[in-house]
Amino acid sequence: MQQQLLLKLEEKAEADEDAPLFDESGIRHSRFHLSCSDAESYTWTWLKETVDSMKIHGDNQDEKLCLQLVPPAEVPKLLRAEVYISGPPRGVPRFIREFKVQNKLMHTDRWVLRHQQQTEKGQLMVWGIDQESAAALAAVNYHPHYGLGRVTFRVSHGQSSVGGDL
Repeated sequence: MQQQLLLKLEEKAEADEDAPLFDESGIRHSRFHLSCSDAESYTWTWLKETVDSMKIHGDNQDEKLCLQLVPPAEVPKLLRAEVYISGPPRGVPRFIREFKVQNKLMHTDRWVLRHQQQTEKGQLMVWGIDQESAAALAAVNYHPHYGLGRVTFRVSHGQSSVGGDL
């Protein structure tokens, strides 16, 4: 994403055209963050059209994801979700792969790993999850399928915490 945007800025420079101004950019909470220096840069039609026309590869290299320019207030907030998996730790990538195929309504591609802790007896993972995944967890009483059984998630909704105990 960053490289694609830089190439577009280079094209503007080569054409000797004005370009938007930025203070910073980078990945924050698994999202590309771009901070405009002024309101004019953010509202510039070129920036919106450029970002909206970009496509990046998803986890599956055949999958193309569309991007969207949104102000900070419109960035979806992630909810805290904890899960403890007993037994020898399987690792985060393996957990996500196996969890995703058994729980189709979960949008694990939107999840952000906040913390993990492993012992020989199990693995604790703390995620930032989207609202739709939280609703899907609530629909199964916070006990989604995993492996040969179910696991228990605790999801924090603001001040209160719901879900089963760890």
